[in-house]
Amino acid sequence: MTNRHARRVGLALAAVVGLTLAMAGPIDAHGPSVKVIAKHLNNPRGVAVTWDGRVLVAAAGMGGPSGYGLTGKIAAISGTHVRTVRGQLPSVISPEGEVSGVVNVAVGRDGRIVAVFGGGPQNVNPMFDSLVKIRGHRTPAILADIGAYQLTDPDPTDLDQPPNPTESNPYGVAAISHGRTLVTDAAGNDLLLIHRGGKVETVARFPNELITTDSLPPSLGVPPGLTLPAEAVPTSVAVGPDGYWYVGELKGFPFQAGTSRIWRIAPWARNVTCDPTATSGPCTLWMDGFTSIVGIAWGKNHTLYVSEIVKTGVAGLFAGTDTVGALLKVKHGVVTELVPGRLTAPGGVAVGRNGNIYVTNNSVSIGGGEVLRIKP
Repeated sequence: MTNRHARRVGLALAAVVGLTLAMAGPIDAHGPSVKVIAKHLNNPRGVAVTWDGRVLVAAAGMGGPSGYGLTGKIAAISGTHVRTVRGQLPSVISPEGEVSGVVNVAVGRDGRIVAVFGGGPQNVNPMFDSLVKIRGHRTPAILADIGAYQLTDPDPTDLDQPPNPTESNPYGVAAISHGRTLVTDAAGNDLLLIHRGGKVETVARFPNELITTDSLPPSLGVPPGLTLPAEAVPTSVAVGPDGYWYVGELKGFPFQAGTSRIWRIAPWARNVTCDPTATSGPCTLWMDGFTSIVGIAWGKNHTLYVSEIVKTGVAGLFAGTDTVGALLKVKHGVVTELVPGRLTAPGGVAVGRNGNIYVTNNSVSIGGGEVLRIKP
């Protein structure tokens, strides 16, 4: 197994889907309330909330004949009513069952809706590896070809075998001021800033970390006790209440629990390499000890919400043995798990102006994906 298994972050393994649906836990009547507001989705990944309270979800789709199809969509949810904002979006499924397509969506203060497409065959559809603007039922406008940019900006931390330092897999997205957009590239291991006119700049790169193999399932055949370098795999980005940019990691193979980090990056940072030992400067380690982060979102009172696709690490997801995820609340340095046992391979997280939390659930499922509303 190589880091590419984690870097693609498709994770739609066909063998896992049945387990994913079977392991959904009960609602805790004494904790936050949980309501399913959308269901029967195909690989729902990122989620966002508009200023008028609509919930947008990016569903990567289910591929199609020979792997490729127009089965992705962005849907809007009002209450429990679901309508398609833009359908027939490109989707591709690999022979191993990994799905890529529209993987995340964001809403700017000016009302613009942007979305990112993960890695895929650009010769089949140029929306793969790109940032697009959603324009209702019209064809999305490509704002930036991230795949092309990464060809000029190879990843110096690439660990693929064979090497693939120009591989791109955009995943996290945040719409910020002046028509600009932040995108994390889970394959490029960097944070990108995309300007209104399409210019792309590298803001920060995230370093590898030495990780032990002790937590890997025996079924993977990797001896315990080894120490291997793991790529950061940045999957998520959010603007904090302090104006800084925060990035969450999934952390690559060997997928050790507790090794994912959240970085704090200054808005003026450009082409910096983050250092976990730095106590000041353009990029510092904000908090570590997380596992397999796929979404972060700021809520009220300086509270950060973090979604972990599998709380014990994605090795269990790949092995088909564990899909129990987690939603964490981080406030004043204290981490609290919300609705434990309720989330199954969750994806993105977003917070509405009223404080409600929205999470995609069964995010690697064909037909079983959901959007949950959690009232703290």
